[in-house]
Amino acid sequence: MTRAQGRALNEQSDTYLVSAHELQRQVSGSAKAGIEIGYGMGHALLDWALSEPEWRLAGIDLYEPGIGACIHRMVEENVSNVVLLNSPAQEVLAELDPGSIDEIRIFFPDPWPKKRHHKRRLIQPDFVALLADVLVPGGVVRLATDWMPYAEWIEECFAGEPRFQSGAAESVRDVTRFEDRGLKLGHEIRDFVFVR
Repeated sequence: MTRAQGRALNEQSDTYLVSAHELQRQVSGSAKAGIEIGYGMGHALLDWALSEPEWRLAGIDLYEPGIGACIHRMVEENVSNVVLLNSPAQEVLAELDPGSIDEIRIFFPDPWPKKRHHKRRLIQPDFVALLADVLVPGGVVRLATDWMPYAEWIEECFAGEPRFQSGAAESVRDVTRFEDRGLKLGHEIRDFVFVR
């Protein structure tokens, strides 16, 4: 963790880190509400916030240097429409009201490529059902991966949830560090859009 990340985390956590209960309070009655799960250093999340200032956004991640980096940039750029949560996504979503979120973004989640680790993957049938629970009708999940076996798993999990339909998979993000690394390794990038 850099000095700036540590300082931001220590000095600004009370301002930017919230509970799921507080997130629900903030998104209730907002024009639009969105969540990015696994936002890393926060680049895509804060780009989203700056391009859609009327949206109320939340980032969910457990990586403390990333949390610190995101807070540091939020302070520098005076971003006021984002809050952060450092709890597992499953726990946060389970506490939200049904139909309270308009869009959820999950870019390059860990594919856990070894078969014995597949149970650690974020995208699981129960999690997909939870996504459907919290989204408004017409709400969207945007996903991206550079690991084709995981892409197949994602398709299988969403196909098993009747509340979702596949949508047009246009990209709403810049090339991420993980994506750039995957492209250099010759990986195919798959973007998904699933509509509630």
